[in-house]
Amino acid sequence: MPRVLIALIIFAASLELSCSSHDKPKKNAEQGIQVPIDYAKGFRITNFKKYQRIVVSNPWQQAKQVNLEYYLVDFKDSIPVELKGKEIIRTPISKIICLSTTHVGFLNALDENTSIQALSGAKYVSNQEVRKRIQNNEIAEIGYEQAINYELILSLKPDVVMAYGMNGEVTGTLNKLKELGIQVILNGEYLEETPLAKAEWIKFMGAFYNKQDQASSYFQTIEQNYKGICKTVESVKSKPNVLTGLPYKDTWWVAGGNSNLATLIRDAGGAYLWKENQSSGTFTVSLEEAAIRSSKADYWINCGTANSINDILTADNRFATFPPVKKRTIFNNNLIVTSEGGNDYWERGVVRPDLILADLVKIFHPEVDKDTIYNFYKPVR
Repeated sequence: MPRVLIALIIFAASLELSCSSHDKPKKNAEQGIQVPIDYAKGFRITNFKKYQRIVVSNPWQQAKQVNLEYYLVDFKDSIPVELKGKEIIRTPISKIICLSTTHVGFLNALDENTSIQALSGAKYVSNQEVRKRIQNNEIAEIGYEQAINYELILSLKPDVVMAYGMNGEVTGTLNKLKELGIQVILNGEYLEETPLAKAEWIKFMGAFYNKQDQASSYFQTIEQNYKGICKTVESVKSKPNVLTGLPYKDTWWVAGGNSNLATLIRDAGGAYLWKENQSSGTFTVSLEEAAIRSSKADYWINCGTANSINDILTADNRFATFPPVKKRTIFNNNLIVTSEGGNDYWERGVVRPDLILADLVKIFHPEVDKDTIYNFYKPVR
């Protein structure tokens, strides 16, 4: 299944974590210096004199006590004897194959689009520079899961393949690639529980390109922007009720009350209609329950692929009774979508949660931000 589609139903978040403070670099027992990671839970970076160690923890759903270690050694340096038997990756890498289009957002932020050799779901990419390279056959499509083209990957001779795992079955793909002599990095960004935690994975990506400073500086700017936008709605008196989603075959997938989307709504000064739910993932509700909740809704956002009110009513004409439909207060996160379905929200938006938040503030509180130029959203009319 394309990662961009999987991303439509995977969220995670908590406001408290969004506002956590920075940690100072710390020395561990081996005299390595830990890189400050303030929000992300899925990885840690420790700098040693001659190498870096990256530990990725529980990088797929339901994983427990799974830790993957990567040791990064600069090409110009010899490999330290103490790393014998470890998984060593020479840096900076210059050729990468990504099994998720979400990775493109991070690489673009690091100015490393030209390092992409191949992708899973290339047609879903929204970045124009990358799309041009795909059209010019400079970036190949290598397929998904059981249909991955291992022969093509082998022929491309990448420095690394960056993968992700929805469940433990990903170990089969990892082992197959390793058998072929291909180095694989597992990226667990999508499992993070806050917008800033997901964005902080740029530090993880930057380490493989020897761009730690650039990555840290980039993230610091995003964090400052995000927190600054939060402050603009701290004193708002009214918090509008927000409905999300659109049913598929009579099943309405709803983001949990501690999810990424719920956090964005809360940080933007909105009141999520399922805020009492304790899940950080997603759950389903009946159309009847959604209809009952919708009676209190002031806004409706993230409504699938809908581009018009007619699209929404085509899904179910009962939606005509929903207050946001009557008041025309529906906004969808599909402002920039390619003809093949690539959505900028699920690519660039992962590393720019500040821009998503800015859009939501414009929607929920035009009295605070009257600007009508959006980054990812558009009104549904």
